[in-house]
Amino acid sequence: MDLGKFADVVRERDRHFSFRKIGKAAVALALVAPWLGAQASDGTPPASNRVDYEIYARLDGDAKRITASETIRWTNGTSDEVSTLQFHLYLNAFSNNRSTHLHEAKGKLRGHKVKEGWGWSRITGANLITEASGEGTGEDAAPVVTKDDLLASLAYLAPDDGREEDRTVFELSLPRAVEPGETIAVEIEWQSQLPRVRRRTGYKDDFMLVAQWFPKLGVYEEGEGWNTHQFHMNTEFYSDYGIYDVTLDLPAAYQAVDGGGPKVGSSGVIVSSELKGDERLMVRMIAPSPEDQRHEDRTGNFAKVHDFTWTADPKFEIHEKTFKGRTWEAEFRDDVELAKRAFGEEADLQLHNVEIRALIHPERRDQAERHIKATEAALFFYGLWFGEYPYSQITVVDPAWGGRGAGGMEYPTIFTAGTRMFTTPEMHRPEGVTVHEAGHQFWYGLVGNNEFETAWMDEGFNSYTDSEVMWRVYGASKATTTYSGYPIFGERVARGPGGGKYLNMLTGSKIPIPFSKYSLEPFRASGFQSYWRDQPSLHFVQRFSDPRWGDRRGYLRAPDSDPIDTPAWKYVDGASYGTNSYPRTAAVLRTLRGLVGEEAFLRGMRHYAETWRYQHPYPDDFFAAFQTGSGVELNLDWYWQDFFRGTGTGDWSVRVSQARESKPRGYFADPETGEFVRLGSEPEPESEEKPDSDDKEEDGPPWISEVNLRHSGSLYLPLDVRVNFENGEKEEFVWTRESQMERPWMEREWIGRTKIASVVIDPHHKIWIDMDMSNNQWFDEADSIAAWRWSERAFSQVARVLQWFSRMGG
Repeated sequence: MDLGKFADVVRERDRHFSFRKIGKAAVALALVAPWLGAQASDGTPPASNRVDYEIYARLDGDAKRITASETIRWTNGTSDEVSTLQFHLYLNAFSNNRSTHLHEAKGKLRGHKVKEGWGWSRITGANLITEASGEGTGEDAAPVVTKDDLLASLAYLAPDDGREEDRTVFELSLPRAVEPGETIAVEIEWQSQLPRVRRRTGYKDDFMLVAQWFPKLGVYEEGEGWNTHQFHMNTEFYSDYGIYDVTLDLPAAYQAVDGGGPKVGSSGVIVSSELKGDERLMVRMIAPSPEDQRHEDRTGNFAKVHDFTWTADPKFEIHEKTFKGRTWEAEFRDDVELAKRAFGEEADLQLHNVEIRALIHPERRDQAERHIKATEAALFFYGLWFGEYPYSQITVVDPAWGGRGAGGMEYPTIFTAGTRMFTTPEMHRPEGVTVHEAGHQFWYGLVGNNEFETAWMDEGFNSYTDSEVMWRVYGASKATTTYSGYPIFGERVARGPGGGKYLNMLTGSKIPIPFSKYSLEPFRASGFQSYWRDQPSLHFVQRFSDPRWGDRRGYLRAPDSDPIDTPAWKYVDGASYGTNSYPRTAAVLRTLRGLVGEEAFLRGMRHYAETWRYQHPYPDDFFAAFQTGSGVELNLDWYWQDFFRGTGTGDWSVRVSQARESKPRGYFADPETGEFVRLGSEPEPESEEKPDSDDKEEDGPPWISEVNLRHSGSLYLPLDVRVNFENGEKEEFVWTRESQMERPWMEREWIGRTKIASVVIDPHHKIWIDMDMSNNQWFDEADSIAAWRWSERAFSQVARVLQWFSRMGG
């Protein structure tokens, strides 16, 4: 490792980050500022640690093995003295079937039992590097470099579950404690065997997605110690921000044959590439780019990143385009105007240009522009709402065929998408996953929450936002049914006989051959057979889905299994993790928007995003920042507690009864004499006792209409109610949260010459967590045609399937 070159990088860094000085000056600063690293009283983030990496790595293309070294410079941003360093070795999650990751996954990755293609990392050297002034003066003084061997102190830890077979966390003991504000340098050497890509990282043939591949320092939290969790099945990552300078020594096959440059993508930018003879390619990358490091954004920060990932494939086709915010502003003027109202006319909402690199495989080159447009959509809307993307480049990667396990993952300035053949924009693929993963550049990329403990703070925030973006740019998605890999628009109305149980009852049946171990399978399952049976052109119906309502459907899958605010590996099961971290959080945020209003919601979210850029917020930090930034007077403490830290649900419903007022009959007191007088001596006709509900005569008795609202569950929200009368008049009122908590029902009565035509609760769609929306409205006139229409379609489909069975498909 060239320590001198690394020192030059650090000096350049310190020229732009003057608050991170090394040595005695930083220690003195810590002594005069005892609050260093503590939460400030005004709710602003504490001072944070900083970590910079210089990495050299050589890839053996045949063995898929990396031999590498790194020099890490870590600045202690807390007021604690730190005597150890803790690291992640994520690749060891794939080293055996008893690692924590594979134990929790029952030995499977993406549904496949892992029997080969293992991956691992092994530390071969560790040294503490100390520089001291040598002979001479000024810049001519030659530094004296000493090394303290730390390898003997290496110990593997399992802080979460104690599994000895898990080696995803290790610790090094230092010969002396790191003082507050001090920066140290550590050199580590290691080897890594890349796994067959099944989840997030690895290889497929010559395709490489190399993520979480180096010994990565954990996060030291003041007063708490190292936050360095094991790599669980449902957890992702957590690390400090800094600068990465990475040099890769790759096989020459990764150089474009036409001389167009390396078929490589990475965090940051490629600053140089050079062929060494006919066999090796040297590629140097810096993240963020040197230009980005020198640029101060509108939040007063200089660009940093908290991870580094790279990809390579000789088959990549590189497509490039420049994102220009002004082009998107012209198309989405209403959203820009809303942002101006929310943030103030004086707010600078203009977004700078960003270079987009799309690394696409040849068989999907026709989807390159779609990947790029979806990336632009994310850059525009996330930047408009939460603060602009501060980097000059972003890279979107299309994983190779057979490398789907690398898809749908986010890393600083680079992410992987996920697509298929024969897809169209109406299917929202690859658009949906592209917007989501590009959006992670903001939620987790720029606001670095602890993904182990609070996955919902990036996945859920991102799920909310990507649905909003997808609806604005692409509209509703169109459902498809796939036959032999080819999608057909539409889907079955009914599942078929036995709830779909018997749709394939003719397939899989085997006839044994007498006196033989063999058997015949006369009717083998196939896409053609299913297409023949279903007759899509005759029986399918079209279904269009608003992605925002998709979040609600996802929430309903497991609405009360765990609180949202639960560490990712402590949810009761994968379904609870998937629901709470993604769609449930999205539904709760969308309900929060309905509660405080769209402009206040945007203010609160942007204030949080800008306040905690390049920092590590926890839930209470989000709650406080949103409350402050939104500017609403309503104290939201109850909302945070009930919706993020509880498992309650809520359902609101409406019932209506109405009839004309009956004629007076019986004995009534005379108001003057007090004597009882009998009225209505003659019985009323049957038709008058039960008037026709369609009677619209205004000269008859008045209508008495009673509206009954009911609430069940333990979640309470103010509820808008709209009453629509037959004469076109409307009336709206609010059933307050306090009233619901006092009594779970409310009744209101109207007496007038016109009856109620309909009652709708939550007419503005503010509440997205209502357990049953089918009881949210009442209509005086029911739609009798729809039921017949759907019944006929279902019957026709089932009859067709039964006919097909009866004729053995003939």
